[in-house]
Amino acid sequence: MKIKIAGFVLAFLMAACVSFAQSGADYPAYWIFFKDKQGVTFDPYSYFHKNTIERRLNAGIPLNDITDFPLNQSYVNAVAAHCDSITIESRWMNAVKIWGSDDSQINKIKSLQFVDRVERAVNGAVVMNATQQSAERTLKDKDLKLAEKQLESLGFSAFKTSGLNGKGIRVAVFDAGFPGLNEHPAFEQHRKENRIAGARNFLKKNNDVYRGGTHGIMTSGCVAGITKDVQTGLATGCELLLALTEFNIREPFKEEEYWLAAAEWADQQGADIISSSLGYSFERYFFKDMNGYTSLVAKAARMAIRKGILVVNSAGNEYTNPWLFIITPADVDSVMAVGGIDPETGYHISFSSIGPNSRKVMKPNVCAFGHVLTSNKKGFSQVDGTSFSCPLVSGFAACALQANPNLKGKPMELFDMIQRSSSLFPYFDYMHGFGVPQAGTLLKMNKDKGPTFDFDIKDDGLIIKLRETKVKDAVTGGDVPVYYHIQNDKGVIVDYFLVTADEKEVLKFENRLFKKGQKLMVHYNGYTASYTF
Repeated sequence: MKIKIAGFVLAFLMAACVSFAQSGADYPAYWIFFKDKQGVTFDPYSYFHKNTIERRLNAGIPLNDITDFPLNQSYVNAVAAHCDSITIESRWMNAVKIWGSDDSQINKIKSLQFVDRVERAVNGAVVMNATQQSAERTLKDKDLKLAEKQLESLGFSAFKTSGLNGKGIRVAVFDAGFPGLNEHPAFEQHRKENRIAGARNFLKKNNDVYRGGTHGIMTSGCVAGITKDVQTGLATGCELLLALTEFNIREPFKEEEYWLAAAEWADQQGADIISSSLGYSFERYFFKDMNGYTSLVAKAARMAIRKGILVVNSAGNEYTNPWLFIITPADVDSVMAVGGIDPETGYHISFSSIGPNSRKVMKPNVCAFGHVLTSNKKGFSQVDGTSFSCPLVSGFAACALQANPNLKGKPMELFDMIQRSSSLFPYFDYMHGFGVPQAGTLLKMNKDKGPTFDFDIKDDGLIIKLRETKVKDAVTGGDVPVYYHIQNDKGVIVDYFLVTADEKEVLKFENRLFKKGQKLMVHYNGYTASYTF
C-alpha cells in the first residue's frame, strides 16, 4: 500500500485571513528604537551568570557585544515623559515598547535626536483553547509502557549506559505556567539539589511562575521529569530555568515581546538550550511571513542563537487546520523545529505542522513522539501535541551537550550533530525532517547498516528491490515503511510518500514521468540512496 503523505500547493495558502480584535485607538502602542548606547558602561562579569561567561568564551562570542549593553537611561527617561508607560525594554533590540501616546507626543518622540525610528505595535488578541488533559490517575501499565517508548525511541538506553542525563546543562523552558512544579515528585531531585536555577514571570514582572495554565509543568516533564516509578524526560540531571511568557486562554501580541524578554533573561542566567513549545501563526501572520525573519519572535530567536544558545521549538499543531504549515519561531533556519510522530506507527501524527517555511527551507528538522506521558499539576497524564515532542528533543540535546562539552556556545554544531544522528538521515521530508534523534548514533554506539534495497536500473526507468520485507520497528513494533521523495533541480521536495514494505519489488519509476535533473531519494530500514533522472 502506498500512502501519499503530502502534496504541495502553496499558492492556496492563507485564503484564511488574520483576524483579531484591535486594542482601542485611544491606547496605541509603539516600539521606539534608539540610534546608539552612547555613554553606557557594561561589566559582563557582574551581569552574566558564570555559565554564560563559560559558554561565550568557549565559542569565542564577545562578552561585551554592544547588544548586551543596557539602554541609555536618559533616552528611556526622555521617551517616558511623552507616553503613558513603558512596558518592555530590550537590550538586544536597543528599543522600548510604549503605551498611550497621541500623535503630538509621538511626533515629539520622533524628533528626539537619539531616536532612530518609531514603529506601530499591534496589540490585538484572539481567544484560544486551553490545553486539554486527562484527569489525575494512578499510573497503569499502558502509561508506563508509553513513557518507556517515548524515551527509548530516542535511544535512552545508550545515554543511560554512558551515564548521560544532562548534568551541568541549563535548559530554559518558555511556557504559560508551571503550577504544581514546586511540589511535584517528578521534580523533587531538582528542588533538593537547587537545580531549578531560576524562574521569572514576564506577565507579572515577578518570580512567581507556579500559576497559570498547566502546559509548562507538562513540557518540563518531557525535558526532565523522573520519580521512583516513572521517567518522562531524558535530561533528569539538568538545571531548569522557568520562564512564564504566555497567557493561558488568550493570545495577545505582547506574548512575542515576553518571549524576547525571556530570551535575554535566559542568556543572562546561563541557558545552554531554550525549549519553547510556543508559536504564532494565523492569529497574526500570513504564510509568507513564515520566512524566519519577519516576526518579532523569529528575530529574538536568531539573536539567542547568536549568543550561543540552542533554540528548540515545536513545529506546531496546524496540519488539521487550514494553516497546515510551520509556525514561528520554528520557521527560523537555525531553530531546531520539532515535528510529532505517532507512537503506534512511528511516522507523522495527524496534527503536526509540516514544512517547508515560506523560503523553502526544510522544516521540521527532526521529530519525536507527539503523544506522551508527562507530569500534570497533581499527577501524570497522556497528552497530545508537538508541545511535547519539542521538550523530548530538548532533553536529548542536553544529554548530547553533556557528552560534547566542547560544543557549549556552538549551537549550530550541536544542531548539526543532532540532525546527523537522526533515524532517517540523510533522507528528509517535510513531515519528519531527518527523523528521530538517536543516542546510539550520536555516541557512535550503533553500527552502520549496509544496503537494505537496490536500484535495478532499466532503459525506461528503475525498480526499487528490497532485500527484506516486513521489518519490525524495535520501539513501535509496527512494520518499517519505505520513505521516498522527489526533489527538483534546486533541491526542493515536490512530493513525498510512505510505502508499506510488503513486496520485494516495492516501487517502479518510469523515466518519462520525471524532468531532467530531478532526484529520487529512498530510505528503508536505516539505509538511504538516491538516483538522478
